[in-house]
Amino acid sequence: MKKFEIEVEKVNGYCTYSYQEGDTFIFNGYDTPNGFCGGAYTTLFPIIVALSSGARFDFEKNPLCKTKMACPDNGNVIFKVRLME
Repeated sequence: MKKFEIEVEKVNGYCTYSYQEGDTFIFNGYDTPNGFCGGAYTTLFPIIVALSSGARFDFEKNPLCKTKMACPDNGNVIFKVRLME
């Protein structure tokens, strides 16, 4: 099972879950930590699946990472997804 580090890159406004810049979460495969925001997960899930399947983002500094993933609540929270090796 692949592991992912999810990091809050930026907070632009109100977040129901009170996420703060620098918060990190470890996902084991497609499992999320208890209580992780479901709305945010809908944005992150396609990237997690892509990285799990071998995708690489060569335009990023780290091709095993996707930055600037905006939460669906008007982009108030911006996430980074990184495949942990």
